[in-house]
Amino acid sequence: MKLLAVVGTNADFSFNRFLAKYIAKRYGDKAEIEVAEINTLPLFNRESSGDENVENWREKVKSADGIILTTPEYDHAIPAALKSALEWLGSHSGADLMNMKPAMVVGTSYGMMGAARAQEEAREILLAPDMSANVLPGNEVLIGRAADNFDKETDDLINQSYIDQLDIVMENFIKFVAQSQK
Repeated sequence: MKLLAVVGTNADFSFNRFLAKYIAKRYGDKAEIEVAEINTLPLFNRESSGDENVENWREKVKSADGIILTTPEYDHAIPAALKSALEWLGSHSGADLMNMKPAMVVGTSYGMMGAARAQEEAREILLAPDMSANVLPGNEVLIGRAADNFDKETDDLINQSYIDQLDIVMENFIKFVAQSQK
């Protein structure tokens, strides 16, 4: 099983990058997990077919059995870079790569709510008619106060409560992806 853990920001420093890397490291014995960056993608333009970076992005998504979005929350929403990256995958762009693709959303933020609004928005986008992703229902990990919950030297999540929640959600997602492959 091949999963793609997407760093949902183009920021040079992000705890969501830590989260994506942690997921790849911790669950790498259960699935092949590649961390994917979106920082080289151009802004979505419906009149453009994109560039080589867009082609590479689409190929990574196409070849993955499932997608894990890690998103921060900027002004109660997902970052513009993540929205643009998702736009390159939708049916309106001609790609239609997310149709029934298993996906899950997690995130962390500096605030207490753990990117709750951004995660909800990401799920809504993934479920929209132009995406029609198969989003893992009923599973959330809202990692608040990111600066206190990650080791800045190892990039590891260090809060055991969040680790336990992530263990359950990842186990459920791996089963969810396996079920979709039947």
